[in-house]
Amino acid sequence: MTQLFSTENSTTYQSDQERCFYVHFQGRQIALSACALIAFKTKVDAIDLVDLLTRDSDYTDTAIVSTCNRDAFFVLSIREIIELKELLSGTLVMLELNSILHRQLKCGIS
Repeated sequence: MTQLFSTENSTTYQSDQERCFYVHFQGRQIALSACALIAFKTKVDAIDLVDLLTRDSDYTDTAIVSTCNRDAFFVLSIREIIELKELLSGTLVMLELNSILHRQLKCGIS
């Protein structure tokens, strides 16, 4: 497995052999396909932090998010939401950077 990105408490890995991504977060490991990773990031990005901070409720500082296949559910605090957003954004940036490098190397070899 290749480490893609990490934060203080979480890491993502890519497994070419298993054709999936592993997200280590909150002491758990979940396996996601490329599409599931993007869908999960979309769900996490949709969490409105301002709303969570300003809402009048007993549960103002938590959000519940699941993977697209509902294999994993997370109850997240504000800090954890920010960290998960950073982890998933960083992961996709690293994947895009890797794709750009491979394209440039391939063009340079041709």
